[in-house]
Amino acid sequence: MDKKLDEALRQALAPCEEADFWLNQKILNRAAGLAENKEDIKEEKNKMGIRRKKRGLSAAAIAAAVLCTSSVTAYAAWKYLSSSDIAAHVQDRKLADAFLSRQAFIINETQNYGDYRVTLLGIISGELLSEYPHGKENGRIATDRTYAVAAIEYADGRPVPDTSEEAYGELEFFVSPLIGGYNPALYNIADMSGNYTDITEDGILYRLLECDDIGIFAGYDRYLCVCEGTFYQKEAYIYDEETGKISRNQEYQGLNALFELPADGAEPDFEKAAEYMAGLGPETDIQKEKLYASPGESFEVHAPKAYKKGAAAASYALQFTGNPYAWGKDSLTEGTDSSGFTKSVCGHFGIRLPHDSARQREFGTKIENLEQAVPGDFIFYDTPAHVAIYIGDGMVVHAMPELGICISNAGFDEISEIRRIFDNSGSSSVS
Repeated sequence: MDKKLDEALRQALAPCEEADFWLNQKILNRAAGLAENKEDIKEEKNKMGIRRKKRGLSAAAIAAAVLCTSSVTAYAAWKYLSSSDIAAHVQDRKLADAFLSRQAFIINETQNYGDYRVTLLGIISGELLSEYPHGKENGRIATDRTYAVAAIEYADGRPVPDTSEEAYGELEFFVSPLIGGYNPALYNIADMSGNYTDITEDGILYRLLECDDIGIFAGYDRYLCVCEGTFYQKEAYIYDEETGKISRNQEYQGLNALFELPADGAEPDFEKAAEYMAGLGPETDIQKEKLYASPGESFEVHAPKAYKKGAAAASYALQFTGNPYAWGKDSLTEGTDSSGFTKSVCGHFGIRLPHDSARQREFGTKIENLEQAVPGDFIFYDTPAHVAIYIGDGMVVHAMPELGICISNAGFDEISEIRRIFDNSGSSSVS
């Protein structure tokens, strides 16, 4: 699309006043529904599958948008595929219809930060909205889910690589709902059974994300963040622990879009919301103490002589506490994730391990419980997949998102397995 035309349309679609939000919703839902019906007729007539062409609004619909929405909303409705379109792209007709219902919010708000322009197109929360329900680890189906669609493009007009191109793999975006009053570094889509699908069309990347239903947080401030990377970027946002407010770091130079999500008018159920969040992260004082353990200034790693090499590995690992976390990396000084941390520590002692916590479970000897663990043993967790190094006295050293390399109580989360990487002779038990 011609850049000058884009700018001209932005100026042309600028009203003098902001219209009522709910009136905007009615008009945009109606316009989208008319356009979708038109596409359905064409589809039936031509006996074709789901169309991948961008739909166009009628002149009447565009006129209505100009009169009754802000300039950004009208422009976005004209330029981008709708949330319903994106759901149709992934062959989810049920979700596509849901995005056209009164239950959905059409937002079409655009923010420009760093090298990118990001538009939040729409969001919907509810029960059984998709043809493809999300399965939980316990085998149950998650019936209540939230779905949202965001469009991400280069601000200078360059096309985003297609998902089939190798260059697409170099793009990393973290898109997540955030809840006011809860530290976003610890409570985000990574903990809320989230996943996403990316689609590229006309040089624009569309992300369809889903997670546990955030509708239970009626009465809370709710946000959606978009930043670069594979995890929440603490430097990009500011969390006020006193007020619970989340805001953009104005001094951050990269992408740090933050959208305030509309209230849906539901009655708050603070007890249910608190119960849900308590299951995700270290909300209680006891849990926080487990995550932020302090061994004391006089602490030293002690182990029987038979386990001296494991003790040496634990002591070596401790010197890197305070260094940063970086997903997918394995540098003990510049940034590492949990399996990268254990891989690099063992590498210092001549032990080669894969950069994958699941595959690291295949090495060493299984230990039955924490009481039998000795310094240097690997402690594994499942929610999410994580690995730490036992240092003794019920504590571990590990690389944690946003906390970096730190010391925690080994019981900060449920232990799923313990493996002894160094055998009783002091040598490696890794074959």
